[in-house]
Amino acid sequence: MSRPLTDDDLARFQAQLCDVAEVMFAERGAEQVSMRQIAAALGVSPMTPYRYFASRDDILVAVRIRGFERFTAALEQAYADTTGDAAARAMAAGQAYIAFALGNANTYRLMFGQHQQEDGSDGPLGRAVARARATLSVYGDSLIGRGVAEAEARAMEGLIWSALHGAVTLELAGTTPPGSARETLGLLGRIGFPE
Repeated sequence: MSRPLTDDDLARFQAQLCDVAEVMFAERGAEQVSMRQIAAALGVSPMTPYRYFASRDDILVAVRIRGFERFTAALEQAYADTTGDAAARAMAAGQAYIAFALGNANTYRLMFGQHQQEDGSDGPLGRAVARARATLSVYGDSLIGRGVAEAEARAMEGLIWSALHGAVTLELAGTTPPGSARETLGLLGRIGFPE
């Protein structure tokens, strides 16, 4: 007779399932992956994933939540660990952004290349997205603190984020050479981060 599964056992299997699903979603597109395929990749019965998640979309939500949480933690840590002015802290957060994206390409693509109804909700995914968005707003916050009108500060923040995201996405696709996202960040730092 097998022993009952502990909470740690369940958490480990859920994490393993999400790890496998993340790669499959990124390689094939989430809509092209079935619960049965995930189960086969894990070497378990076709019904096993349903013991942990109601649907493939629920797995995608879990994968994206994990990604946003890790991403946000990396940016928050870089910002908190950096001494100096707002520009130095913004550059550190930008470096953490690039490092996360390039080091976790599948996760990054799923985080920002997918949209689900829960993204704007008050549920776990909505909260993870909002926390990540708040982390990305430090640039605009610092401009507002220096007296720039909020609408203009948020527009500048969006411009910086768009440029950085575009540079990362192009580098991940192999359209631009390795290191080009960091070059873009350096250029953004020279032309626009607050002093």
